[in-house]
Amino acid sequence: MTLARPASTLPGVNTFTPVQLLRVARLFAADPDLPDLLPERAEDPGGRRWHQLAETHHLQLWVIEWPPGAGTGFHDHGGSRGAFTVVRGSLTERQVVQGTLHQRVLADGEGRAFGANHLHDVANDGDETALSVHAYSPRLDQMTHYDLVDGALVPSGVEQRGVGW
Repeated sequence: MTLARPASTLPGVNTFTPVQLLRVARLFAADPDLPDLLPERAEDPGGRRWHQLAETHHLQLWVIEWPPGAGTGFHDHGGSRGAFTVVRGSLTERQVVQGTLHQRVLADGEGRAFGANHLHDVANDGDETALSVHAYSPRLDQMTHYDLVDGALVPSGVEQRGVGW
């Protein structure tokens, strides 16, 4: 008789599913000390602040503070799956589907899970500072940024791990 190995040691099982990532993000979002983990305000008072909460090769967690008007621009996640949950305030997620711009507003306690091919823009379109927790698996090593041109997303640059974040 052969005993089954734990899932973490099975070949090819090295990442979390989007639903699992959303659960992890919500778990960390429940920490009342979360805002205290952010670094001091940078020279750009309108820019986002972030702090990495945890990292392994298979999982990465961030807390991000979004002043009103702050956003990411359209980007992918370099093949990583992901999820985010809003801790305070609201965030708007935009996607382009078949040439049409769609958006959804996520408020306190709401979250979003997504697969490895997800492209979106996330922004704080509200009047108050927002706070969110983001989870990625495997860890985020690269992001491609996109410009919206005539209803299509066109790659505009690549950001590598360790440069800019």
